[in-house]
Amino acid sequence: MKKRLLVGLLLAAVGVLALVAAGCGGSSKSSSSTSGGTSAGVKALPAANCNPIQYKGSGTADYLIASDLPMIGGSRVQTVQMTQAIAYVLQQHDWKAGNYKIAYQACNDASAQLAKWDPTKCSANANAYKGNHSLLAVIGTFNSGCAAIIIPVLNQAPGGGMLLFSPANTYGCLTEQCTGGEPQKYYPSGKRTYARVAPSDPNQGAVVVKRMQDAGVKSVYILNDKEAYGLGVAKNVRGAASSAGIKVLGFSAYDPKAPNFQATFTKIKNTNPDAIFIGGLVDENSGQLINDKVSILGPNTSTPKSAGGGVMLFLPDGFTTTSIFDKSQGGTTNANGAYFTAPGTSIDHYKGAALSFINGFKKAYNIKDVQPYAILAAQAAEVLVGGSGVSDGGAIGGSGGSRSQVINHVFASHVNNGLIGSFSFNKNGDITGATGAALDYTIYQGKNSNLATVATVVPVSALVEAARRAGATASH
Repeated sequence: MKKRLLVGLLLAAVGVLALVAAGCGGSSKSSSSTSGGTSAGVKALPAANCNPIQYKGSGTADYLIASDLPMIGGSRVQTVQMTQAIAYVLQQHDWKAGNYKIAYQACNDASAQLAKWDPTKCSANANAYKGNHSLLAVIGTFNSGCAAIIIPVLNQAPGGGMLLFSPANTYGCLTEQCTGGEPQKYYPSGKRTYARVAPSDPNQGAVVVKRMQDAGVKSVYILNDKEAYGLGVAKNVRGAASSAGIKVLGFSAYDPKAPNFQATFTKIKNTNPDAIFIGGLVDENSGQLINDKVSILGPNTSTPKSAGGGVMLFLPDGFTTTSIFDKSQGGTTNANGAYFTAPGTSIDHYKGAALSFINGFKKAYNIKDVQPYAILAAQAAEVLVGGSGVSDGGAIGGSGGSRSQVINHVFASHVNNGLIGSFSFNKNGDITGATGAALDYTIYQGKNSNLATVATVVPVSALVEAARRAGATASH
């Protein structure tokens, strides 16, 4: 991706313009003209990082919610749909949460320079959210490293803190006890102000390793990008693999900014692994990374080398998007054959409320393939404003317009047969008591430059605990 930097920057710029034109932002004037409503009652977040306000309800909006997602880079295929899913849920509820009229603003935390989430933008967004008294809650972030920047700022926001509610963060130490001051350093007020509908990475580590076991993998080499998410999930996989009797031949970092990774994979080749696991992101020069894996270690296979196959490749949800195959977005067709994981049931296996949502969402936005995180974004929105399995008005409807009460109502929520099944939240902000798809993971394999469903599985509890113990060690 980096060797096509100029092309990437131009595409990113075009993408941002397309996003606004496509209705993920749209001017507040045009978005309200459909029903004659106005967003004049709420204060807009800065235009530098946020699209104009969307509000298509009647009268004047009372409050604002925002999303904080990377709208530039390889994750954009996912995040555009996530903003559309949030807007779709609001539209289904006539832009209301109980008696309150709710407007929506989609904000970007990525930069063209990095072509992924940018710490500077995350910090700027956090301070803008904190100071906007119209804003009750933020749905985000997509990347756990960005969440680690935003959570402490919103934790001290006026009104008893502000909720950051993630449909995508999976780094365990944002909520679970780890060394190095995590997660306490994210909550300086002492109150938990962050929750998520995505299961944490100890679950994903267990799912990845169970797939390795089922394939007959005897040994694995683990790489990570040194970021909170990538390093965290890599450590989770290491812990689960050791518990499962899979030999970890090496655990090392790579530099996503490197022009190539041939030396890295040449070193790995000398260890003779059955499989490679990479903790990282699709935005981080993934095409070059995977090309060099295939060049040095051979094509990705379904059978490990020790069983007569080749060196298998396992990639976590940070890579699980169809853009991984798209050369114009820094991807590569060499991702075919690799195994991917993502939270949730495969799109074609959803039933009930989720199936109704998917069908309506596809029609409303002329979407062919719904991305995995669009469902989770919609579920987060429904917890806030009401929906299938959520009390009428959701957390905002019962809040009295208080930021602190929005937080309290989310933590007290009990969702019954929602979009991802039934669940509630524990004191840390993680989903608990889950049934249905809430703790499911889908395993995909790259086939014909698409993500083909292999299986939907529930994490094995013993492997989850082994992954959790390994992930609790210092990460920075």
